Amino acid sequence: MDKEKIVLNETQNDGKTVYLYYNKTVGFYTAFGLSAFFVTHVTNPVRSYSDELQMPVVIVNKRQILDLRQSLREIEHTEHCYYHFETRGTIGEEGYQKWLDGILLRRKAV
Repeated sequence: MDKEKIVLNETQNDGKTVYLYYNKTVGFYTAFGLSAFFVTHVTNPVRSYSDELQMPVVIVNKRQILDLRQSLREIEHTEHCYYHFETRGTIGEEGYQKWLDGILLRRKAV
């Protein structure tokens, strides 16, 4: 995963874009930042927080990829590397901070 690309994509996220990145180590796709938040509007992935990237992360399994492909518009896909989706409408950032706070709170409890 290209960490600089992830940070750039998420800091420039337009409120309707979902980026997924393949993690070869674990064999799953991951989404970070706003993309992670938007994924949770479609499916229920595992949620966590990346200390390295300083943003929330979700882990997406194969079944959830199918859900995303049915619910979102696929823009670009490179197998075992990357997905770029667009939502059908703008989701926006409403609720993002509350969602992030919940992740951080659960993380402290572990």
